[in-house]
Amino acid sequence: MAEMIIPYPQLQKILERTCELAVIKPRAEEMMDIVEKKLADLFEVAYENAKAENSETIKMRHIPITKGFKNSMNLFRAVIEDEGVEIEPIRKYVLKKIPGDRPLEEDVVNELPIIAGTLFVLVGRVIKALHPEIKNVYPEHIEEAKKVLDYTL
Repeated sequence: MAEMIIPYPQLQKILERTCELAVIKPRAEEMMDIVEKKLADLFEVAYENAKAENSETIKMRHIPITKGFKNSMNLFRAVIEDEGVEIEPIRKYVLKKIPGDRPLEEDVVNELPIIAGTLFVLVGRVIKALHPEIKNVYPEHIEEAKKVLDYTL
């Protein structure tokens, strides 16, 4: 199981506010497994993009962030301000998980907590899109969201 990037009580509130979903801790941990994998995927592509540009550093433009992802980033950003989520522990944790041997530009480092948190929100939003009637997250919902995100991110 993945370590909780964001403390579980705050994750509960974030998922409730962004997706109208309730999640118990074991399900949140399963969702975090997906977040870690997708974060690694995003930075694998960013590394390839930086390499193709002969850039010595990874810049925001190298990370494959879509318009929908940006919209979810804005949603996450607004919720964490209201919930008082500590950003620095998230940044430190995520920095340890980023693959590749090129340094990150400062703006990328600053956005890491938002990117990671947004991935969590995206898992929830996919679940809610597939099952608009549900309130509680179950393992089968997480597995479906994982498949969708594997196809799209």
